[in-house]
Amino acid sequence: MIITAIEEGPKVGAVCLGTFDGVHLGHQAIMHKTREIASEKGALAAVFTFYPHPGHTLGKQPVQTITTRKQRARLFAASGIDLLVEHPFTVEFSSLDPESFVRDVLWSRFKDATLVAGFNYTFGHRAQGNVETLRCLGKRYGFAVVEVPPVIIGGEVVSSTRLRREISLGSLKEVSQCLGRDFSLQGSVVAGDGRGRKLGFPTANLHFAPEQMIPPSGVYVVYAAEYGYGVGNLGRRPTFPQADITFEVHFFSPTGNLYGQEIEVAVLSYLRPERKFPDPTALRLQVGEDIARATRYSLAHAAMKC
Repeated sequence: MIITAIEEGPKVGAVCLGTFDGVHLGHQAIMHKTREIASEKGALAAVFTFYPHPGHTLGKQPVQTITTRKQRARLFAASGIDLLVEHPFTVEFSSLDPESFVRDVLWSRFKDATLVAGFNYTFGHRAQGNVETLRCLGKRYGFAVVEVPPVIIGGEVVSSTRLRREISLGSLKEVSQCLGRDFSLQGSVVAGDGRGRKLGFPTANLHFAPEQMIPPSGVYVVYAAEYGYGVGNLGRRPTFPQADITFEVHFFSPTGNLYGQEIEVAVLSYLRPERKFPDPTALRLQVGEDIARATRYSLAHAAMKC
């Protein structure tokens, strides 16, 4: 269940707080603790978060998000969260001081719930409040507060900031380790110019939100649950120059017409950089080599999933 306002509703036993961009292993640890506490109380486990990302409202430039709104909601549900509260993050809301946020927003909806937060949680105007502030206010308003320690991988805390850095570098192995799953892009399939079909490799042209975080341009091995493995070209197609970044995906198995459908494509492994070819024939030969390499990778990847 998703609600976008603080209102009366089902009894919540525990609620976790945060922005949760990426829903990485650190976030999953917070949700696990939330479910555990809620289960002990025989009540619901909830997430209290925001939309849009605070950086979109307050930043000079939009923050690149690791997950879309739909991806994030799906991952919450898959993690066993019963109730998702998405509070609109407005300039007015951002001006609330820590106590006003706790009293007027949290206490009014979650009076009997335990609050669960990560070790680095901040809240209130200019992030004035932290977990210790939350504990102090919890004593005043009758909240129990549980702090969840960080998840460490490779000697570094798993965080959304770290993930944005690794995605921008194309470090997909590190990204998948921190996420606990493969990194994916979600978007709608739009009509292309048909060049892939003319070359003998029909493609789905994925349009994604401009604020969605993407890895560097190049050719990748990809996977979609509904359509299987394939290869994807992320970039501006230098052989056929254009201004906009596109993600053209060729699935190995026939898919039929995907126009208008929303799909999620996991970006598994980098194959090569984009480059300009002298003619369509040279491009066709290279795509054939890409498919052969991607097929070998997909067989190994599928074996690991078994």
